[in-house]
Amino acid sequence: MDKLWRTYFAAMAALMNIVGLGMISAFTASASVDMKKPGSRFSNITSNQITWIASLPSITAIFGNLLSGYLSLKIGRKAVLMFSSGPLVISWLIIAYAPSIYWLYMGRLLSGFGSGMCSVSVPAYVIEIATVDIRGLLGSCYQVSYTIGVLISMLLGITVVWSWLAIAGAFFSVWAVFFMYFVPESPAWLIAKQRHGEAVESFRFLKGKDVDILQESAMATEHFSHQPQESPTLREFKKPELYKPIALAIGLVFFQQFSGINALMAYTVEIFEHAESSVDPSIAAAVVAGVQVVATSVGSALMDVNGRTKLYKISGIFVSFGLIALGIYGVLAKELSLPSEVYGWIPLASFIVFVASFSLGYGPIPYLMTPEFVPLHCRSAVLAISGVFSSLFLFMVTKTFDDFRYFLSDYGVYWVYGFFSVLGCLFCWYCLPETKGKSLHEIQQSFQNKNDSECENTLVTCQ
Repeated sequence: MDKLWRTYFAAMAALMNIVGLGMISAFTASASVDMKKPGSRFSNITSNQITWIASLPSITAIFGNLLSGYLSLKIGRKAVLMFSSGPLVISWLIIAYAPSIYWLYMGRLLSGFGSGMCSVSVPAYVIEIATVDIRGLLGSCYQVSYTIGVLISMLLGITVVWSWLAIAGAFFSVWAVFFMYFVPESPAWLIAKQRHGEAVESFRFLKGKDVDILQESAMATEHFSHQPQESPTLREFKKPELYKPIALAIGLVFFQQFSGINALMAYTVEIFEHAESSVDPSIAAAVVAGVQVVATSVGSALMDVNGRTKLYKISGIFVSFGLIALGIYGVLAKELSLPSEVYGWIPLASFIVFVASFSLGYGPIPYLMTPEFVPLHCRSAVLAISGVFSSLFLFMVTKTFDDFRYFLSDYGVYWVYGFFSVLGCLFCWYCLPETKGKSLHEIQQSFQNKNDSECENTLVTCQ
């Protein structure tokens, strides 16, 4: 680890943007309750307005995904992350000083645009600077960083008013661009752009002085010389090595979002109020966020040990169990009028099982496996496509959560999400390949047709 400490530093600098993304996502959970208090600027805010505040970022995130996919290939991963900090800082300041609900909407829309840019560039950057041995760890740190942002938002929500919570978000965005300034561009991207001198310097920063930098650079150059350097064409999307990874990436983000995690986390405080838990709702929300950080960290450590698909299956099984348990408690509490002082701990325990299980697999694996699936010249495009669908699914789940809760009650919503989580287990069982311990080239080659793969192997042998 000592030899790669700069690689870890570079990854953490990029992942600070994802801490900010977690704060954006969890902002509604704390702010929505605080806004309703007497004396707040928005004390008369309605439930419908709160659903818009929660879901608006996922709309503009689509445009951030698309722009980032294009710019990441043209100007580089680091440049995009530096640029995205601007909209994020401005958005938080607009939210903090919003004189009306419409300014608040505007701030949330702008924050979605910035977070959409980060969600494409950060996974690409982290995967490209990581070695095979630590790729699983660093790749899954995306979700760890996200959960840290959620935890920070929940803890601050207990002690400060919602406007100061927004100021804290702006602070983290400034720190993200500050640290990003000191790390190099992705060496893989530099080599793809024929900027070999800068790539050598990037390798020197990331790998340290004890590594043969010229050999590392030569090996990487040899690998990328066999890959197309231009943006993928429409014709390439018809090939199995591209459409299969895209289908898997969309499937991963579909089951991730339709497990209900972001909707439930966005309304955590209100959910515990409705459940009549014996634990203070704000404290319960912070406990859940803390468990999420711990569980995601454990999942990251296990990713390169137990493999992606095994953790994904375990995650899906217990996510389903936690949601079904929440639903059963909701029915029994309503029908039997269970005393909250005796049984009020059950919602918190079930929610912890749900969140901890999600953090082991459903949360981090989509951000780790998607960039592993595709070659460099397609990576930004596929991450952008995955991000667009993720944003669409997120908007659908978050915006409709309150309506579903009205028509189906809380327990009905939990069972719907639990059903999709079970389907996610089946998706992993029948469709998802294991990538643990494989080089990126081996993973990408596995998606080729058998004949195409044999031809490539023959070509490599002749060379």
